[in-house]
Amino acid sequence: MSETVNLPALGESVTEGTVTRWLKQVGDEVAVDEPLVEVSTDKVDTEIPSPVAGVIEEILVEEDEDVEVGAPLVVIGDGSGSGSGGGSGQDEAAADTSAEEAEDAAAEAETPEATDEAAEQKSSGQESSGQEQAPQAEAQQTGEGSEITLPALGESVTEGTVTRWLKQVGDEVAVDEPLLEVSTDKVDTEVPSPVAGTLLEIRVQEDEDAEVGQVLAVIGSGSAPSGDKPAEKPAADTSAEEAEDAAAEAETPEATDEAAEQKSSGQESSGQEQAP
Repeated sequence: MSETVNLPALGESVTEGTVTRWLKQVGDEVAVDEPLVEVSTDKVDTEIPSPVAGVIEEILVEEDEDVEVGAPLVVIGDGSGSGSGGGSGQDEAAADTSAEEAEDAAAEAETPEATDEAAEQKSSGQESSGQEQAPQAEAQQTGEGSEITLPALGESVTEGTVTRWLKQVGDEVAVDEPLLEVSTDKVDTEVPSPVAGTLLEIRVQEDEDAEVGQVLAVIGSGSAPSGDKPAEKPAADTSAEEAEDAAAEAETPEATDEAAEQKSSGQESSGQEQAP
């Protein structure tokens, strides 16, 4: 017996399609689910598989012709010779399955952007999850200021590497402001400051390893106590330079004479200015 293959539904609101190309011709044998014809709609271009096996007896819609959903496309004869009613029921079930597969293919083809967006959201979600796992650094109050320690960056993570300091000694830092970047074998993250103040000291330099709980930096309310000592050295250097200049002047008689002449001329000009 012969079986008529109809155009299946190719998506919501799709009522018709255009036959773009027949992949089989009259007299050709076709297997179940073998692509039979290419159909184009305003939403999707897809192949229609054959719901039955047999030989193509008649093509009802030629290429470039429009056809409505549910309209017959082709007649396929029962090439296997099984013309029983049970076989017909199986063919109808296969036809329904093929129609559903065609609908699924159409739905997937309609929304490639949705697939890409889902992949991006999943990727960004994994990244944000990795960053959220890093807890905030802890601050331990000391005489100098607050010691900032390396927080736990995940299960089984015992140490990390300081990749970059985002603040330098003397910089002001606010609460939750990124202080440094740390890299581990599981996550790369920024460590925010748990306190506000001035960065007084950096204990772990860039590219150095630090264990969880180790002090990374010291943050206080003002300048470092040790900052006054280096200031004394330039003053000492200045005094030494002045002493050397004075010694050099004493060694050169010309310089002494010039200084005396300048002093004398200064007194004369002072006296002239006082006269009314």
